[in-house]
Amino acid sequence: MNTIFWISYISLWILVVPLVILNLVLFRQLGIMVMGTARGVNQSGIPVGKKIPRATTTTLQGAEWSTSELIGTPSIMLFGSPTCKECADILPDFRRIARMNNVKPILLLFSSVDLASDYVRKMAYDDEVLIASSEFANHLDVQVTPYAYAVDLNGVIRHKGLVNSREQLEAYAIASRAS
Repeated sequence: MNTIFWISYISLWILVVPLVILNLVLFRQLGIMVMGTARGVNQSGIPVGKKIPRATTTTLQGAEWSTSELIGTPSIMLFGSPTCKECADILPDFRRIARMNNVKPILLLFSSVDLASDYVRKMAYDDEVLIASSEFANHLDVQVTPYAYAVDLNGVIRHKGLVNSREQLEAYAIASRAS
């Protein structure tokens, strides 16, 4: 009896520990994908209230673009990818909400120029599109998509984090106008 007890006791712990770890991973993923509130992701990025650092990237047409161009215009920077389903779902709302709130929409795609060109053509997106290189994304501490920054006219971050709904986009637009 004693041997059977210890074998079953050890077997249960061997099963319980991986299940606990799996549950923690699943809860984190649920927060990221459904609720947009994963603490680890939302704590990344430039802190709210700080000025956006100077960083450069290129436009879809190959011209150089700098974050210093954000000064003077409230903007929403949306980091996306042509392979991101959530990005494609919110892209039409992104343009519409930005225009309704008199905010400049800036779409940054983790992609090659060719793939990004095909994507914006397919999505009929005609506002400013930038290529987000890994160096540029690292400089702005962006690691996931769709991730956004609301930047006010002084270049200060007013809101940041995952964005996957129309309501969240509206909150970003309103935040970028506050100064």
